[in-house]
Amino acid sequence: MPDDTSAENAKPPSDVVKRAQASEDSDKKTIVKKVVDALQPTTLPHRPQQQLLSEDQAADPPWTLQQFFTGEIDLDVELSTRFANMPLMSTIKFRGLGKSTGRGVATIATPDGSAHIIIDADKASKVIQVSFTWASMLTLRFTMDDPGDMDRSRWLELMRRRQGGLAFLWGPSRWEKDYMICISRRYHTNVYAFSPNGHQAAIRMTPDVTQKLLDWLSDYWQTDDEDDDTLDADDPKLLTW
Repeated sequence: MPDDTSAENAKPPSDVVKRAQASEDSDKKTIVKKVVDALQPTTLPHRPQQQLLSEDQAADPPWTLQQFFTGEIDLDVELSTRFANMPLMSTIKFRGLGKSTGRGVATIATPDGSAHIIIDADKASKVIQVSFTWASMLTLRFTMDDPGDMDRSRWLELMRRRQGGLAFLWGPSRWEKDYMICISRRYHTNVYAFSPNGHQAAIRMTPDVTQKLLDWLSDYWQTDDEDDDTLDADDPKLLTW
């Protein structure tokens, strides 16, 4: 007569299943952590160590970034698919915001003025606010107050590469604060802005507008301009962020 407990014994104990699931989750977190660590600059001057998020404190990255970190998607292709009809910004103007504030405003717009971006820059704090506006009716604002000096300098370096490519503008909090993903190509630059609150915005800029914007930001961020001839396209330091 068969033992009634044999069927139960054939099933793995619930604690074994839980341990297996926990191990799988741990492996995923390890992969994400390794990728984020690889994106992290080697040294972080003027940034207290306790400000950096630990693995336990950090929230899981957005699903799209998770897939990118694990090598399952091409981030450029995925974002272009999600934002298929980005307005092309081909004009840019600059102005000051008061004589004593040390602040300036860059306005980037489409030829017909139906969509534009206003970037407010503060020279003292080096914080920028990026406001995406559609038809003067709806505005989404993203505040880039997390990146440090090295993050900003690194982003400018990557944006000026002759071969173009991907560049993240974010700080140690990564996706837990407002951040931007920029992808520069020969004839255009795609700019995507994200907020942990779920807001997203995207535009496309011409090469001329991109270069003028980088020069303007470099001045407000007090970053020395580098001659393009000094940047080696094959330098692995410039191919990863």
